[in-house]
Amino acid sequence: MMERILVIVVAFGGMLLYDLLTLKKISKGEKGIYAIACFLCLYMSMDFVVNKDWPDFFDLIVPIFDDISKAIEDYLNVNV
Repeated sequence: MMERILVIVVAFGGMLLYDLLTLKKISKGEKGIYAIACFLCLYMSMDFVVNKDWPDFFDLIVPIFDDISKAIEDYLNVNV
């Protein structure tokens, strides 16, 4: 677990160090989008660190597109 924490700290530390130099030049809306992206990345990184089965992007997308993808697959499935 310590290795995972170290990877996340190094990755986010490097990213934030670099981005702090450019965050002064962007608008308020862009900062909001950046904050949302950072929050999502932190959530996913905590899921990685604790190695639990938390809800992720795949769990959100499957219920939305499952029926559509099965319908497309049935339509394209040609039995010869």
